[in-house]
Amino acid sequence: MLKFLIIEAKSLEKLDETILVSLFSEFIHITDIKRREDGLSFFFSGDQDEYFEDVILNVMTDTLTDLRMYVSHTYPQEHDRLEAHQYMLSILKKVPFGTYYYLDNSRVLSFLGHHIDESIKRFILRKFYDDQAMLETLLIYFESNLNMIHAAKKLYIHRNTLIQRLDKFTQTTGFDPRKFIDAHLIYNLIG
Repeated sequence: MLKFLIIEAKSLEKLDETILVSLFSEFIHITDIKRREDGLSFFFSGDQDEYFEDVILNVMTDTLTDLRMYVSHTYPQEHDRLEAHQYMLSILKKVPFGTYYYLDNSRVLSFLGHHIDESIKRFILRKFYDDQAMLETLLIYFESNLNMIHAAKKLYIHRNTLIQRLDKFTQTTGFDPRKFIDAHLIYNLIG
């Protein structure tokens, strides 16, 4: 699966590109690097869940540099990843630099709160944006207090079918409706 990192520096003269490239190339397979005026983007492949938050915190502490990093979810195709990269660059401009040092879709969605437009919904929900069956499944599951048995009964489906639907949603979006914070964010997004 394809992913990307966006690393931005508050002060460009303190951003040591060679250190970041050598550090991250130790544990991810970087396929491309895009340099921007305010930072770097690393494109890589893999399904590993690295501890990017710990890494960026250590880099900031060791180099005394103000950085922030956005870590994407996975994308099945290159054009999806490139499109998401461009979109996220525009979204990150809305998030003040000092607010977070580590960002993922959950933190971005939390920050945006009630200022969510259709483009953000489409970005987060991906192929489920227009999928009424999935959206209904999620709403009923949330309104059943995340109770699998009650939600499955209300949906007239087997509990395992509900589990499979939730797994598919998590795999595609990176948000796990079985976790409270993700459920809260997605409920506010679709509700």
